Amino acid sequence: MGNSEKVSWKRVLILAGAVIAFTIGSGFATGQEIIQYFTAYGTKSLLVIAVFAVAFLYYNFNFAKAGAEQKFERGNDVYKYFCGKYVGTFCDYYSTIFCYMSFWVMIGGAASTLHQEYGLPQWVGAVILTVLTILTVVGGLNSLVDAIGIVGPIIVVLCIGIGLITCISDGGNIAAGLEVIKEGAYEGAAAGETIKNAGANWLISGLSYAGFVLLWFASFTAALGAKNKKKDLNYGIIGGTIAVCVAIGLVSFAQISNINTPMANGEAYVWNADIPNLILAMEIWKPFSAIFAIVVFAGIYTTAVPLLYNPAARFAKEGTSQFKILTIVLGIIGLIVGLFLPFRVLVNVIYVLNGYVGAVLILFMIWKNIKDFRAKRAK
Repeated sequence: MGNSEKVSWKRVLILAGAVIAFTIGSGFATGQEIIQYFTAYGTKSLLVIAVFAVAFLYYNFNFAKAGAEQKFERGNDVYKYFCGKYVGTFCDYYSTIFCYMSFWVMIGGAASTLHQEYGLPQWVGAVILTVLTILTVVGGLNSLVDAIGIVGPIIVVLCIGIGLITCISDGGNIAAGLEVIKEGAYEGAAAGETIKNAGANWLISGLSYAGFVLLWFASFTAALGAKNKKKDLNYGIIGGTIAVCVAIGLVSFAQISNINTPMANGEAYVWNADIPNLILAMEIWKPFSAIFAIVVFAGIYTTAVPLLYNPAARFAKEGTSQFKILTIVLGIIGLIVGLFLPFRVLVNVIYVLNGYVGAVLILFMIWKNIKDFRAKRAK
């Protein structure tokens, strides 16, 4: 096809929207993920963003290319393509388990969001999300992609808006916030308590963030590669990455400028609240946080559906009674786990652990690229 291929900008926008929606789940919309992976490192959060962006573009281009050339039967076959039969099979099963564990994180996020904003008991948000997710998955997957494509960009625009307005109004506090992070002078911190972070330093955090998102994207991008024009998809990946990185940067600096800002009831601060972005929204305009909480909840829902669908579809055929029973059972187990483990702990343990597995996958990918390049040169 060469360079004569015409770009469909409408398609590029849809694909960028899908990339954004899939990257932004409960951890991102709530601000919890941004606190742990970016804000905790102060000015070095910019280096974390750079590491993430480079790794994210690299592996998504690789997945898209592999999907376009190999036309995999199942998206998950992309693991065997890059890692060989044994490691690939391990990654296939592991990513299925990880998607399910990420579903627990969504339950925790839903519970915390409605509790922090409206004072509802934790179980209310968790039960509402579980019921909605089970009903959607049992009903089939077609309507899902449309829902995801619409909600993702709305959240990114709102997060960029919150970040921008906060940075403009509180920009003068950024230096003081950076000093708080450097000195560890957090308001209301118990002895020895500090901000939760994702890794020992900014480099590990950036690789870990790119790594955990990789496990969501592998089969998804490979499938997109098989069904879309190469240029459209590549531009979509670039556009989605830029939008996500801009949102991360703005929200991170907004959090830094308000690092010791308390919740309305004084129970927690931006640095240790379950949903730090709600505090930022409330600082802008009190009624706005009540609206933003619903948007956060919608974002959690659009991510929870594919995360529950993936393990159910891996072990049962969509539409069968086995599939429906498995979905209900997995949903209820997820509800129980998500209610009993605190949200901050869920994000910290599950995402960080999986980030390291994803980072190992990137090494396999680099090795395969080098081997292919050498083989091409030898020809």
